[in-house]
Amino acid sequence: MSETARAPYKIVVGVDFEKTGDDALADALRLVREHPNDELHAVHVVKLTGDSHSATELAKVERKMADAADNLQVRVHNICEAIFPDEIWEQNVHFHVRVGDPADELHQVAVDYDGDLLVVGTHARTGLKKLLLGSVAQHLMEISCLPVLVAREKRFEGLKRSDKADAPRPGESLSEGFHRAEHVSFGGRGKHIAGLL
Repeated sequence: MSETARAPYKIVVGVDFEKTGDDALADALRLVREHPNDELHAVHVVKLTGDSHSATELAKVERKMADAADNLQVRVHNICEAIFPDEIWEQNVHFHVRVGDPADELHQVAVDYDGDLLVVGTHARTGLKKLLLGSVAQHLMEISCLPVLVAREKRFEGLKRSDKADAPRPGESLSEGFHRAEHVSFGGRGKHIAGLL
């Protein structure tokens, strides 16, 4: 099936205007960049605070939503320029601003738009901080009805590589594992076992 004939793969990404959201957005852009027909759904969720039914609070939420809509577009363009400098390309991007619990609203956007993958960042909190502040990524992994990719900044500083590469053949070295690289072609019905289609 050609690129234009297949249905678009829809990636929903949570953008919280912090480093964690930037990491998630960068990974989502790298994934969607490979297929121009695919869609990126960038989502920012405005959390409710205080009395959400008061006129003052509703006015604040309305201002936050308008600001978030503008900031979301700018953030997507800035991250894209940072990871793909000097490249010109087009992509289907949808911008969403919702109000409520971030995990619930991200999941709802995925359901509403038939998403294929949710991408979120993580603060990598542990212990008491995680208990007190919660984790959008953790909540999504518990409730999600589609795959969730938790994006983190790539940092190998302080980590040591294995002393030896993987063994060239299975079983040659049980302690080192096995590795073989090949260029593999998938698809097409040119090859089959006789009698099996």
